[in-house]
Amino acid sequence: MGAWDYGPFDNDGAWDCIGALGDDTDANTERLEAAMLEVLVVLDYIENPEAQAAVAAAVLTAIRLGAPSPADRITDLLTAHPFDAAYLRDLARRTLRRITTDPRDNEWHYLWTDSGALDKALAAHEPYASALGAGGQD
Repeated sequence: MGAWDYGPFDNDGAWDCIGALGDDTDANTERLEAAMLEVLVVLDYIENPEAQAAVAAAVLTAIRLGAPSPADRITDLLTAHPFDAAYLRDLARRTLRRITTDPRDNEWHYLWTDSGALDKALAAHEPYASALGAGGQD
């Protein structure tokens, strides 16, 4: 049985991404960067698990840069898994913008729209998008 809810860490894709993190700053930065690049450079349909992982990476970056943490376990995770959030800031901003505001070729957006819960999902992600300046157009 899979996990799902409206928040950025309430799904299996997010925890698959987070589960790959360790205690090496450079390796973690590379893993988070790769997760975000996977949705930014794709020319085909963005599948939901990849979107979830990319969103988790972007939101972890936003939290490290000062956005509120949604739970103590995320705060603890950030303490145990260092990464260079300043380096990832622009990728995180672009990732959240791509996933949450661009419905074309995007299963994450499609599924929330189809379920009638897009507004709830967007509201759960809004504090992180705001912290990164991810609203509007590039």
